[in-house]
Amino acid sequence: MPRREDAPLAQRFAERSVALDAGQGRAALALDGLYRQALRQGGWLRRATPLGAYLWGEPGRGKTMLMDGLFAQAALPAQRIHYHQFLRDLHRGLARADGAHADYLSALALRVAKQCRMFCLDEFHLHDVADAILMERFLGVLLEQRVLVILTSNYAPEQLLPDPHLHQYALRVIALIERHMSILHLDGDKDYRYREGEALRQYLDPCGADTDQRLRRLLAGLGQAVPAEAAVVRLSDRPVQARAVGDDCVWFDFNAICLGPRSHLDYLEISERWNVVVVSDILQAQLNKADGLRRFIWLVDVLYDRRQRLLLASERPIETMLREVSLSVDTHRTLSRLAEMQSASFAAASPIEMSPLCL
Repeated sequence: MPRREDAPLAQRFAERSVALDAGQGRAALALDGLYRQALRQGGWLRRATPLGAYLWGEPGRGKTMLMDGLFAQAALPAQRIHYHQFLRDLHRGLARADGAHADYLSALALRVAKQCRMFCLDEFHLHDVADAILMERFLGVLLEQRVLVILTSNYAPEQLLPDPHLHQYALRVIALIERHMSILHLDGDKDYRYREGEALRQYLDPCGADTDQRLRRLLAGLGQAVPAEAAVVRLSDRPVQARAVGDDCVWFDFNAICLGPRSHLDYLEISERWNVVVVSDILQAQLNKADGLRRFIWLVDVLYDRRQRLLLASERPIETMLREVSLSVDTHRTLSRLAEMQSASFAAASPIEMSPLCL
C-alpha cells in the first residue's frame, strides 16, 4: 500500500470524493509522471523529457484544481503564484533594477531555480508585447535549469497574445512552451463552477438607495460594519474615492475603481488590505467600454484567486449584463468565477495568502 503522499493524483482526489472526468484524469496521469520523474532525480528533470506541463481549457474545467493538488503534496521545494501577482512582483523588481532588465531577469530566474524545483503559475496569458518578451526570457532560464514548470491558461499556446497585430511577438514564448512542455487540454463539456447553488445572494440589482441598504444588511450579516461617510483611500500611491471603508471591508462605485487610471496592481493591493469588497452602480454602458470591462475582469480574477468576498450592485443582473458584451475567453472566465464566488464552498473558504516572487 503506497504512502498517501506517493499515491497517484487521481487517487488523492478520489479520497476527497472528487471524481475526475476523462480529460482531468489524463492530465492528472501526465502530471504524476512528470512529478515522479523529477522526484526520482532529486528535482532535476532530464533534458530529453518534457520539462513542464501547460494545462489549458475553458473556464471551470479543473486546471487550477489539478495544479493545486500537485502543489499541495509536493515533496520538492515548490512555489505557486498567480500571474497577476507574478507580473506585479516582476515589474517591481525591474523598476529597482534601473534599466538592467536582461541581467535582472536572468538573476531572478536563477534565484527561483535555486529555491524551488517546481514552479506553478496560475492563469497564464499574454496581452502585452513587453510581458511576452519578459516571459520568454524568464521561462527560458527556468527550463534551462530543468525546473518543473506548471502553467494553467484559458488559451491554447498558439492563441496566446491573440491580437493579430501583436501575435508575432509571442511566437518565441509559444515555441518554448511547445518544445519543452506537455500540452494538456482539459476539454470537458462541463463548467464545474456552476455545480453548486447560491450560498448568499450577493449580486444585487437594480442600482439605487434600496439596493444600497440591502448591501449594508448583507455586510452586517457578514460582520462588516462600514460607516456611512465616503472616504479617500490610496492605491498605488494614488487617491481613489471610496463609498465607505471599514477595518476589513471597502466599498467603491464602479466608476471610481474600474474607470480611469486603474490597473491590476490596484486590485492586488485591495486584496491585501481588505477581505470583503463591494462594487456598486455598475451600468451596462460602463461594461460596454473595453477598459471598464477589462478592469472589472482583473478585479474578479484577483479576488477569486485569494478566495475573498465580492458584493455587487448593478442596474440589471450582472450575469445578463456581461453576456451582452463581447463574450471573449476572459468574459466567460469571469462569468464562471462569479458563479462559484456565490457557492457554499467558496463562502466557507479562508482567504488565501500568496507568497511573493523571490525578489
